[in-house]
Formats: sequence, C-alpha cells, structure tokens
Amino acid sequence: MLRNTHSSSSFFTKSSSPLRSLLTWSIVGFVMSSAVVFLLAALALMLGTDFVMHWDHQIQRLFYLHSETRLQLFPFTSFITALGSFKISALAAIGFTFLFFLQRIPRFYFYGYALLGSFAIMWTLNTGLKEIFQRSRPELEHLLVVHGYSFPSGHAMISMGFYGMLFVIWAIERQLRTSRPGIPILCGIIFVTLIGLSRIMLGVHYPSDVFTGFMAGLAWIFCMIPGIRQRS
Repeated sequence: MLRNTHSSSSFFTKSSSPLRSLLTWSIVGFVMSSAVVFLLAALALMLGTDFVMHWDHQIQRLFYLHSETRLQLFPFTSFITALGSFKISALAAIGFTFLFFLQRIPRFYFYGYALLGSFAIMWTLNTGLKEIFQRSRPELEHLLVVHGYSFPSGHAMISMGFYGMLFVIWAIERQLRTSRPGIPILCGIIFVTLIGLSRIMLGVHYPSDVFTGFMAGLAWIFCMIPGIRQRS
C-alpha cells in the first residue's frame, strides 16, 4: 500500500514540469486563438461589409440546401452537425479521456489533459467571442433550431480545436509506431471540413463564421502540439 502511494507521488512529482509546460502552451493557445479571431474581424472591417457579405452569399449559393437536395441530404448533414454539438463533444471528451487514463502510460495522461482542455477552452472562448461580436445568423431558413450569435462558428472551432486534437494524438501515436501519420491527418481534414460545411448547408452560419472558427481552432492546435509531443 505504501509502495503504491509512493509510486503515485513519484509520478506527479516527475510530471509537474511537463504539466506546467502543457498549461503554458494552453495559455498561449488561448491567446493565439483569440488573436486570430480579432485579426480576421479587423481584416473583414478593412475589406468592408459588402465585400465579406458578397463572398458569403456566393459560397452559400454553392452549399446551402435547396428543395429536393435539402430533403435528400438532411439526414446526413444533421447527423454530421450533431457531432459538433456541445453534448456530443462533451461525451466524446469524457469518453476518450477516460480511455486514455485507463492506459496508465504517462504520455496518455497528458493526452487526456490536453483533450479536456481543448474541449473546455474552445467552448468557453467561443461563447465569449460571440458575446463580443454579436453577429446575427444568416437570413435563411434554418433547417435546425439554433440559439445565440453567429460569429465565430462554435461547431467549426470545436471540430478543429477539439476533434482536431484527437486526430493529432492519433497521428502522433501512429508516427511512433509506423512513421506514417498521413491517414489520421487526412481523416481529420475530411471530418472537420464536413462539420463546417454542414453549418453552411443548414443555413445556420455564414461561411466567414466557419472559416474564422477553423482558423481559431487551428491556432489552438498548433500551440498545443509542442505541449503533448514532449511526452511522446
């Protein structure tokens, strides 16, 4: 019993420095994700509302679901978009973190911490940013019931920042074993893109909302990779 207690204490003692590093990178990621959103908002202001809305409408014409296409694709798009919802992503965060902790391998503990942090920070940051910008949603028929403001897209941020972290972890583990992380990266790009497109197809977000959410999540990922690779 004393031996187990000593072992647990030893683990946390040895891990304190990497944990501090992970926390530091999390703070950097939070700042960088916020900065990306404000920079893109400033760029849109410089380009002008008409310019941004023109391109938003052009892209909406390509992807917004109309008439028969809407009915045929709705089951698929509603399923894909649900994966980026708060409830589903929360279940995924808890479930994968639990699985990581069950491995009882030091680097998997850090994967779990990084994953939970990605979920919590992406949703918290997105909620705060929406309250700051308060952009109304598109004046289209919303094919799903939605609440709150539009910019930046929460589904886009969570798909890139949280689910993207899962695919990064998969890529790191695959690289450790086969040195070929291409499949996880490709799967991640497809998965994240589909969630973002589903928001446009359902008429609940402007393309610029989705793009900004992607860029904010990507900034978070780039900042967090050094924090989790240190234990790989």
